[in-house]
Amino acid sequence: MENENTMAVTSDVAVGEITKPKHKWLAKGSKFAKKATMFATIAGVMATTGAMQAFAATGEVDTGTFISTACTVLKSVICLIGGGVGVWGIVNLLEGYGNDNPGAKAQ
Repeated sequence: MENENTMAVTSDVAVGEITKPKHKWLAKGSKFAKKATMFATIAGVMATTGAMQAFAATGEVDTGTFISTACTVLKSVICLIGGGVGVWGIVNLLEGYGNDNPGAKAQ
């Protein structure tokens, strides 16, 4: 009988060994992106708050009306997002009943 040369496939990394990421720039870039996003969010909120206070101080905008209108708009946006997510979920459920995946058929 002939000897077959069988070798187990092994990885280059030992089990339990911690490796450094191959792309150092990716790790640094993601840290920078997180910091930049946080800074932009905080700056936007501060600018919006300052603008609201400036308009309210001049008396050009009635704050009660502004807040009530903002609440109405936010409620509408939240309802629209919820409806979109609901439709998306229904479409995903209906896709599962198609005949395009032979592995999903019951035997």
